[in-house]
Amino acid sequence: MKTFLIPLFFTGLFLIPEAPVRAHIVEDSLQLVLAEKNLSISQRVEALTKLAEIRFYRRGHDKGFATLNQALKLSEQLEDKRYGARLYAILARWYVEDNQYLQAQQLIDSAVYYSNEAGNNEVLAFTDYTRGWFRLRQNKPREGIALFLKGLHALESEKAHAVKSAIYGEMSQAYGEWSDTQNQQKYAHLCYTEARKTQDPDLHVYGELTLANSFADRFKKDTTRAVLRDSALYHYKNSIAFLREHRDRVVHLTRLPEAAYYVAELYSRYMPSAYEEEVYHYLDMAVEEARKTDVHTVLARSYIMLTEYAVMNEDYKRAEFLIGNAAVAAHEGPVTDNRIIPDISWYFSVIREKQGDIGEALRYYKQYVREYTNRFDMEKMALAQKLEAQYDTNKKERELAVLQEKIMYGKKLNRLYIGLALTGLIAIIILVYANQQRTRAMKQQKQLHVMEVNKLEQKNRIALLSAMLEGQEQERSRLARDLHDGLGGLLSGIKIEMSAVKSVLSSSGGQELMDKTMEHLDDAVNELRRIAHSMMPEILIRYGLGEALKEYCQRFRTSGIHIECRVFNYTNEMDHPRQMVLYRIMQELVNNAMKHAEASMIYVQLQQVQHKIFLTVEDDGVGFDKEKIADTGRQSAGWTNIRARVEFLNGSMDILTEKGNGTTITVECLVHPEPEKKK
Repeated sequence: MKTFLIPLFFTGLFLIPEAPVRAHIVEDSLQLVLAEKNLSISQRVEALTKLAEIRFYRRGHDKGFATLNQALKLSEQLEDKRYGARLYAILARWYVEDNQYLQAQQLIDSAVYYSNEAGNNEVLAFTDYTRGWFRLRQNKPREGIALFLKGLHALESEKAHAVKSAIYGEMSQAYGEWSDTQNQQKYAHLCYTEARKTQDPDLHVYGELTLANSFADRFKKDTTRAVLRDSALYHYKNSIAFLREHRDRVVHLTRLPEAAYYVAELYSRYMPSAYEEEVYHYLDMAVEEARKTDVHTVLARSYIMLTEYAVMNEDYKRAEFLIGNAAVAAHEGPVTDNRIIPDISWYFSVIREKQGDIGEALRYYKQYVREYTNRFDMEKMALAQKLEAQYDTNKKERELAVLQEKIMYGKKLNRLYIGLALTGLIAIIILVYANQQRTRAMKQQKQLHVMEVNKLEQKNRIALLSAMLEGQEQERSRLARDLHDGLGGLLSGIKIEMSAVKSVLSSSGGQELMDKTMEHLDDAVNELRRIAHSMMPEILIRYGLGEALKEYCQRFRTSGIHIECRVFNYTNEMDHPRQMVLYRIMQELVNNAMKHAEASMIYVQLQQVQHKIFLTVEDDGVGFDKEKIADTGRQSAGWTNIRARVEFLNGSMDILTEKGNGTTITVECLVHPEPEKKK
């Protein structure tokens, strides 16, 4: 029987409402919530219930009982009996975990009374689930399974994912103990599916471990199917990783040592000896976490497996130490697990025999036989009870299936009658609707005509803009070539001729005048190159927009204004004409900032996010009045050109400015123009 399934873990998960998101279950945050003065009584009860659960499993049972009793006393002021039913059920479960069955039964009776008063299906199902859980711990599987089925029947039309997941988990465990792996797997998948629909971390782990156990049990029946073993290991390790990552959110950390032990067991029993390091790794984890969480049964089992390896390695001194720890751990918990006591006696017998103490070995062996015989007799009795319960369960499930079919048939008839009644009404509605649709269609046709005209006007406007911008670029390109090839060559020739004249001049005055003239010629050539480069940047053609922006900003750093350029994730997939348009927009924005903003710093950024381009120019200047440039009649030629280019790119421009606080302008467009939609 898998020990991790024993604890019931639902406090604030059900009923009001189902499974709220518990993103930060920490004691301090709950205490801060409780400190709020305007908190309603129901909200205070919810917070106290969650706090009680944390304290019970993390701080000690006494603190948990005290806090939950405080919530129970406060819930008596509420007319809604759902709170009382839930709190009594939780308190009963905790008494079971403290091995106080008589008090637990009295509390369950109170939970039943309050749930009947509440008259809510989810509350009734939760109470039946708690009662069934209690009956299984009393070794009364027939009654327990019957209560589970009753709870599922109550939840037939409810979501209640958390309660369903818990019931399916218990059903899977029961079928596993009956070696009915088919139904065990069925309910394990249902448990896992319902748990995933909630956002509760404890339920997440519960579903993972339930599914892992079902795979492990099926594999142990047929060890040739390695895929089942691998699936079990996958879900066990998933639960371990989740528990370690969300340690602060998960209340039931006891599942961590248990999952680690099951992984070690699979590696030890069913994997080659090459995985011995994995066995030790997970056994060490199980021992460490079991000590932290006081899971004595897992601690004892882990020590027994370590003892087995020590005996195999003939390290009998260590084996004696480990089996002694196992014996101590087995008797430390509130209830001793009689299934592991014979194993402890067996290993004491083996160790004493290997040490040569035959008398002690014989004494422990006789103790092992006696304990094993008692365990075998108890298991035979339990098996008979479980077989009876399985028979009743199958019978009740068949009855439930028949009842569900009758309900579905009744629902179909109701739907048919409703459909016939609605048919006449629908016919009348269709006639009215058809007339309205005709009128609406005529209006829509008119609107579509107007939209088509607007679309054609916009298309013509973009075509004109495209032609204008293309003409401008062609003219710039022609002027740049003419300046570079014509005037540039002429200036260079003049410089060469004057260099020849310079050698002829001998007077110092003439030499100085010639030097100044040569210097002016150099300035003229450099300015000519700058103008030609600005009109048609060669680096953009060769290396793309990103490098062109960097090079442009680099040339202006000697102007006294700090200009910085950054390019992020730019893939240079944009076609050349669109890159040139963005480059001209950047030029105009930077020139505006340098001429009018009185800025000391200008920041240019080009960023590509998937299929979008963002060009940002930011300065720390004096800013300006947005309303002034918003008026198209008052816009300067520069702003007109910028807006025309943005419209050509089918993009948008966002301006963030305020007088005295600088300006940030962002242009957004697509990397590739949108294809025209087919009619």
